[in-house]
Amino acid sequence: MEATIMLDALKELTKEELENFICYLGEDVAEDIEPIPREILYGADRLHVVDCMVNQYSDDAGKITAKVLRLMKQNNLAKHLESKLREGQPPVQEKSRRGPEPVELNQSDGKPRCMTPSSQEFKCKKLQKLGDYIYKPASSQRKGSALLITNITFHYKEYNRDGAERDEENMEWLLRALGYSVVKHRNLSGKKIDGEVRNFSKLVSEHREADSTFVVIMSHGARIENRDAILGVLYHEELNPEDVYYVDETFSRLNSVNCPALIDKPKVILIQACRGGHSGGVEFRDQVPESSPWVHREKDFVCFMSTLPDTAAYRNIITGSHFINYILNVFCEWAHKDEIMELFRKVTNDMATRPGRTKDKLLPCLERISLSKKFYLFPGL
Repeated sequence: MEATIMLDALKELTKEELENFICYLGEDVAEDIEPIPREILYGADRLHVVDCMVNQYSDDAGKITAKVLRLMKQNNLAKHLESKLREGQPPVQEKSRRGPEPVELNQSDGKPRCMTPSSQEFKCKKLQKLGDYIYKPASSQRKGSALLITNITFHYKEYNRDGAERDEENMEWLLRALGYSVVKHRNLSGKKIDGEVRNFSKLVSEHREADSTFVVIMSHGARIENRDAILGVLYHEELNPEDVYYVDETFSRLNSVNCPALIDKPKVILIQACRGGHSGGVEFRDQVPESSPWVHREKDFVCFMSTLPDTAAYRNIITGSHFINYILNVFCEWAHKDEIMELFRKVTNDMATRPGRTKDKLLPCLERISLSKKFYLFPGL
């Protein structure tokens, strides 16, 4: 909260005034605390300045911001900042100095979920070290919208996906714990899935303010003419085989042409669905029974799919899909320190070494990767 208020104050400064502000930070502006090294702040943007101040000065960062503004004769801005800090900051308790508290929630299956938060120190160091090789948060916190589509109940009851409610619950919790606002839909036809992906791509103001986005689609799936298809709730192999949504349409809807607000921002697509009929386990299968005016048409995508091509995915009717559960476990434990590709590698490794598979193994698969930088989620910040 304090970091957001500080950032809003610094946005009122011109580029020249921000450089002056940074110069003051290189001097002794806080008693008993070393100033931030000038080389770290050289050429820094407002977000980087705020992150470094929070890391260096902790709970005093807001006060020091106001102090520097006064040294710059920005008295009205300093006064406004102090007023906002008083309104938005609860009394500091001793435990708040120990870092952010884990994000916890008890699920309906009785299992407590806990997202380990990142520290400001870790975030600041990563932003400093990686520079232009990391996707920077749009503000002091990661923020963005996420689309979550889950098909559970089908028109033809033999297609119902028992246990998928758990997947929906788990993914919604995970996305919110990572700081995303969730647009959720359930039980859509193939045409309506396409419509909701289109609508999501048109959330211009939300995407413009965001630094990233997630799209999660969970349903039955199939490979049709060498394309991955999501089956709509009206699908029937004989009576209505046309009710499908092709996964590759998601890339088209969110690319630079159709969703320019997400240019240069990571777009993570998670698909829980079968991609064929080869056996992979024993439970129910998820199948039937800045700069240049020229930009890349498609960039900054990664798609993580629940299984390899031509292979079935698996879902337990009580605990939900293996893929979603592994994502939840890995993200809760490691998202505070690992970037997204390393998180996906850990999910793949855990699924590869999962005990109890005596015949075919179940492995997820990365597709259509065009991320150009490292993407850290920084949960809890």
